[in-house]
Amino acid sequence: MPTIVEPRGRGRPATHPVDRVRTKLWFNVLKLFSGLPSAYAMEIALDGDLIRKRQTDVARPRRWDRYEKGTTVPSDKPGPRNAIEQAETHFPGAARWFRSPLWAYLKKEPFDARRFEDALRTLEPAVVAVLFEAEPRPNETAPRQRPFDADSVKALLAIGSFDALVAAVLLAGLSEAIASPELRERALHVYIEIQAPLRQRPELAGIYPELFTLIDSRCKHWVYLSSNQRMDVVIFSQGVAAEQERRARQAEAPTDSDSDPS
Repeated sequence: MPTIVEPRGRGRPATHPVDRVRTKLWFNVLKLFSGLPSAYAMEIALDGDLIRKRQTDVARPRRWDRYEKGTTVPSDKPGPRNAIEQAETHFPGAARWFRSPLWAYLKKEPFDARRFEDALRTLEPAVVAVLFEAEPRPNETAPRQRPFDADSVKALLAIGSFDALVAAVLLAGLSEAIASPELRERALHVYIEIQAPLRQRPELAGIYPELFTLIDSRCKHWVYLSSNQRMDVVIFSQGVAAEQERRARQAEAPTDSDSDPS
């Protein structure tokens, strides 16, 4: 299970496990976008004015080392050392990973149906096209949500991106806000099935076990014991992954009919 990282300084708040994963993911994306190999290289590129070469060593802030490990969360407030904007200026597109609506939901900020819908509209265009109509209807200012049906499930799985994962998680949250077991079942199906391709993505390297565990704990499965009794069940992704790998090995194993009869 994710743990809160206690900072060294007294009186400073502990690093929330969601912020820890969020920061590590953002740093991974920065490395991919920039082609820079290390936190030190990132610091030279973005904070080079703070680095001082001395006779025997180099004095540097090492904040990018802490971002890489997730032990320090960059401030996203206006200012000259806003690391998110600093990096975005040089490597456009990375900030949206840090600012994804996923993190607010995982941190249990209050969401109602309207906030879920607004959050879904901020996702990448391919995902928005699956979830919303192309144009507003007459006398309406924004396109309506499409019904989330079996075709929508297939479309999100075909996209297979981080934002498709975020959509599944937010839809699972929306299902609770509007009390829809059918929406929850479909959203969680997408979440489970999309994990295998996401494990192969370099952005999530070394991060996906923590991320999926956080989502597992937030997006519980609903099991109905009777018409008026519901149990919330956590299914951890590590067990799902092990089962998927077992089935894949079974499918690849030669059968008796495949063996040489001689």
